[in-house]
Amino acid sequence: MNTVKMNVISYGLGPIGIKIMQSCLQSDHIRLIGAVDIDPQKIGRDVGELAESTAVGIHVVQNLDEIDTARLEGRKLALHATGSNLPQVWPQIKQLLDQGYSVISTCEQLAYPWHRYSDLSKEIDLYARDKRQFVIGTGVNPGYIMDSMTLFSTSVTQSLSKIKVYRKVDVSKRRIPLQKKVGIGMSPEEFHQLAQNDRIGHVGLEESLRLVAYGLNLTLTEVINKIEPTISQEDTVLAIGPLSKNEVNGLHQNSTGSTKEGIPIELDLIMSVDVVTEDRIILETNDMGTVEFVVPQGIFGDTATINVVVNTAKTMHSSNQVGLLTMADIRLTRNLM
Repeated sequence: MNTVKMNVISYGLGPIGIKIMQSCLQSDHIRLIGAVDIDPQKIGRDVGELAESTAVGIHVVQNLDEIDTARLEGRKLALHATGSNLPQVWPQIKQLLDQGYSVISTCEQLAYPWHRYSDLSKEIDLYARDKRQFVIGTGVNPGYIMDSMTLFSTSVTQSLSKIKVYRKVDVSKRRIPLQKKVGIGMSPEEFHQLAQNDRIGHVGLEESLRLVAYGLNLTLTEVINKIEPTISQEDTVLAIGPLSKNEVNGLHQNSTGSTKEGIPIELDLIMSVDVVTEDRIILETNDMGTVEFVVPQGIFGDTATINVVVNTAKTMHSSNQVGLLTMADIRLTRNLM
């Protein structure tokens, strides 16, 4: 690994952003040079204290231009964690590029934005190239389990006939924002109304599907997305509050793609209270039969997202790639020591 420390800022200090910042402070390879957030309760506070550690003399600022980088040498990276919607976060990313930062973002729609936001993707790509920087979206899902890990698993095959990926997440053990995102405590009618307007659900499942197709040089001819609530069978109490029987306790989401090459891709995601966690990649092949890769207890998303973001930064530190990238475009990420 490049022995020169990375100059990193943490942009966005929600639950995930703070943990990313904490990881940076603990790393021997990273020099945290600043942190940005708009929360009045965080502005001015020492980042070490926010990360539940000792003070380090770096304080959270509201505006990016308050971070003094004039005397810094080497590449600057921004670990960006503010939102899921690409058009909403693009102005933030654009400002980061203007000030000389390459960007690793948790924005789910950035994992593979070329279909949903074709024109915006071209704009981001050209803008980043002009600034000689890169922009990439990553995390655990999208970014790893249902796409990057799936792509890597196909290395052992010669002839694929079908790809199926299943992920089951117990949301009772996850942070409150995620519990809200999957509709916990709603009535089934409320859930269906939001689903009809595309206002609920896991953001990024279709992006993962399209990233798998892109990474395997497959041409998608049709994509079908489905989402249904899962329903609580008993009263219980979660971090978000009380949950009654017959209320929504999660979701079951599916994205299925047909390809011109005749190799269907199916991604199936259950995020529900007390579901048995598991990650499973199933490859139907013509040369090896059925090949399965299974993580029996599943990969815990919050912690893994933080680690994937930081390890992607480590992997890309010495890269000369520029533009809008995906996890299928860069070399295999790893925990470089």
